[in-house]
Amino acid sequence: MDNKDESIIRVLRRRAGLSSRTLSRMLGIPISTVHRRIKRMEQKGIITGYKALINFEKTAWSIGALALINLTEMIPGKGHIPKRDIVQSLSRLEKIEEIMEVQAANFDLALKARFVSLKKLGEFIESLRSIKGIEETSSAIITEEMVLSPKPHFSRE
Repeated sequence: MDNKDESIIRVLRRRAGLSSRTLSRMLGIPISTVHRRIKRMEQKGIITGYKALINFEKTAWSIGALALINLTEMIPGKGHIPKRDIVQSLSRLEKIEEIMEVQAANFDLALKARFVSLKKLGEFIESLRSIKGIEETSSAIITEEMVLSPKPHFSRE
């Protein structure tokens, strides 16, 4: 990957729906080059998909939450439950938007999820506690989300 690829990715991260023509104008790269590079990055698995940026305050799912999860080392009588099995169980929950593995003092996973009410959030947190391998959860309500504008020129700083 070079600076052109990195610039394309930087803009697509924040504005996935832009056309190749718009990207070309923003970045000062010929449209054929932008199109060819995007296709190549898709084929190599660098770009794996696109998603819409949504103003959730205008939807039924206006309550966003982060959940931090601490996994157990061993379950008596069951032994160790692999992290990938727990992540697979979590990925089936439709409320979850993102699952991130983190290196933190007390937590192994971070989740981002959306809800229609605080009651539904409470029910969700309670359901997390029933998943084998999850020892402890902590949650935070998202009070404001800011979508950052794309910056066309990539810097490695």
